[in-house]
Amino acid sequence: MDTRRLKYFVQIVDSGSITRAAAVSGVAQPALSQQLAILENDLKVKLLDRSVSGVKPTAAGRILYARAQAILRQFDDLREAVHREVRPLSGTVIVGMPPTMLARFGLPLIGKVCTQHPEMRLQIREEGSLVLDELLASGNIELSISATRPEGALTGEEILTEAIVLMHPPSMPLPRSATLADLARLPWVLPRRPNAIRTLIDAAFASNNLSVNVVVEIDSLHSAMESVRRGFGVGATTMGAIQEDLQAGTLVARSLGDSPLMRSMYLARRRSPALTPAADFVHGLLRDIAAEDVPAQA
Repeated sequence: MDTRRLKYFVQIVDSGSITRAAAVSGVAQPALSQQLAILENDLKVKLLDRSVSGVKPTAAGRILYARAQAILRQFDDLREAVHREVRPLSGTVIVGMPPTMLARFGLPLIGKVCTQHPEMRLQIREEGSLVLDELLASGNIELSISATRPEGALTGEEILTEAIVLMHPPSMPLPRSATLADLARLPWVLPRRPNAIRTLIDAAFASNNLSVNVVVEIDSLHSAMESVRRGFGVGATTMGAIQEDLQAGTLVARSLGDSPLMRSMYLARRRSPALTPAADFVHGLLRDIAAEDVPAQA
């Protein structure tokens, strides 16, 4: 059955007149009457009762009217779905993540987006977890990877659990037998509070009635790593953030204490509105990246 004829029939019923329906659809009245006659002939049933005041659907016409509306909606949905699948993704997607996640997620994400959908525009904001939650809740970014569990207006999933390690320069050898008390007395380069890694470090030492000897507070991960490379102190970060330094021998990593100090990371978005097709594509890429091999822990 031709969906065009169903559409004409719905327009006739809605208009209450073939003449008015012809004006709305832009089809000549004789042609519209012919399409209706073909439809009635196909179904072998009378669909409309005609009078001087207009037309009204018969019992069969009322059934066809209800079903035709549903069929036309489904047809429109199908056409939109087909176009959406082949339509190039476009627009800007803003993703927020801590600096420690840039190597693990940011760079692979940039590579995949540029390769698969170069027409998209990707923005990555490097911020701490608390700032990322505020940006996400206010709609200034669409997706975030942070150490804060999403709740309330935000929803998401845990995508990574990683160890926080102590990084130090090769010129500052630390014996494996060093205790937490020994580590606490070292000069430390740490980010200012509030910061997810700083909170974990402070809590780990406080649980043993110790406090860290912080000599420099610096928020930039790049600057903190450079300070440690130059021997100004030791710092704390993730293995993924210093993989290149470990391979080059410019930094050394070791665990903090007998039990690894673990941090969970969450991929989050707002509950509403729904993600744009481009943002949904990026969301899927981030989940795929999370499923890939995680850098070895210390």
